[in-house]
Amino acid sequence: LRAIKSVLVVAGSLKREDPERAEDQVLMRALRDFNVPKIVTDDMPVFMGLIGDLFPALDVPRKVNPDFEKQVRNTIMNMCHQVVQLQELLAVRHSVFVIGNAGTGKSQVLKSLYTTYKNIKLRPVWTDLNPKAVTNDELFGIVHPATREWKDGLFSSIMRDLANITHDGPKWIVLDGDIDPMWIESLNTVMDDNKVLTLASNERIPLKPSMRLIFEISHLRTATPATVSRAGNYLARFPEHNTLLKRFRYLQSPERDVEEKENSTCFCCFN
Repeated sequence: LRAIKSVLVVAGSLKREDPERAEDQVLMRALRDFNVPKIVTDDMPVFMGLIGDLFPALDVPRKVNPDFEKQVRNTIMNMCHQVVQLQELLAVRHSVFVIGNAGTGKSQVLKSLYTTYKNIKLRPVWTDLNPKAVTNDELFGIVHPATREWKDGLFSSIMRDLANITHDGPKWIVLDGDIDPMWIESLNTVMDDNKVLTLASNERIPLKPSMRLIFEISHLRTATPATVSRAGNYLARFPEHNTLLKRFRYLQSPERDVEEKENSTCFCCFN
């Protein structure tokens, strides 16, 4: 239901911007542009085939913001499309999973979008933390069992500080670390439509419209379906022709060990 709601929000905004466009074209563009960022490269032909079956003989161009894309190109040349996709997803969802292995460009995409916001004078604010580096009580705060004294947590303090900033520029809380159900379940009320963090001290900290939760992670294996459905998914896909990434993958692959054994065998034979 949350995924359907997000698609309808995108379709509604597209329809309001272009009232004369037919509804089937608006819906096709919303379904395609909202889901493409979270589809892996191998599954892209399957997904586009399904879209073609649902909307035969329809080929609606992607929504383009020329001024924003020009600023992105001034920031970084070879990842413009990825940065625009992330920006479109953040415009719809207040919680986003940025997923990808090491070397796929997750941090680079985030930094590029942040720099683009600065170039167009939006005054962005970025605060990051590793939730696995502290305990759950240190992250969200705790009431001392004996004295009943409240000790504030790291995440609750950061969220309160960002909520007190008065300007409307983008404000990001970047959680850079693998997902653990022990701490992410405490964020369910923040990630859903309530957008409120309720602490053990009965304090309620709202997630303002300009604030975003961004999870920079490598996988979603330990996340429950309820958690996954509460956030948008952005899959970082670094260009496949990148030679450094190909070299890194080769060094991590079992084929390297086989080739080294074969080379050493040939060397022994000729000596």
